[in-house]
Amino acid sequence: MKETLTYPEWAVMSALWDKPPQTLSEVIAAMGDAMDWSYRTYASYLNKLCEKGQVGFQIRGRDKFYFPLIEKARCIRAESRSLLRKVSEKSAKELLVCMIEESGLSPQDHEELKKLLEQLSKEGDAQ
Repeated sequence: MKETLTYPEWAVMSALWDKPPQTLSEVIAAMGDAMDWSYRTYASYLNKLCEKGQVGFQIRGRDKFYFPLIEKARCIRAESRSLLRKVSEKSAKELLVCMIEESGLSPQDHEELKKLLEQLSKEGDAQ
């Protein structure tokens, strides 16, 4: 199963990851103005994600309730690996720095990253 997602697929999956299960109407409401799609386009993306094995659904009465079949963390890792394959080892650091600078991380996130870097440094020194 392909774990990398297109930008529109990420938008749909993000809505589902936030609060599964959801009907099509709930997905549309959850996505807000992230996409300017017709009702049919939302339905089409959900159907595509179901066909790819990334979304499942249960029928209750007349409604389909959609839910993610893959974890968000798994998709993030797959996207990260895909991106790293596209850049050389020398560029990986530049990519990471750029992502941190562009992400708008909170001061709390910065502290968490510092702790992670310290931990990785200690593990590297122990080897």
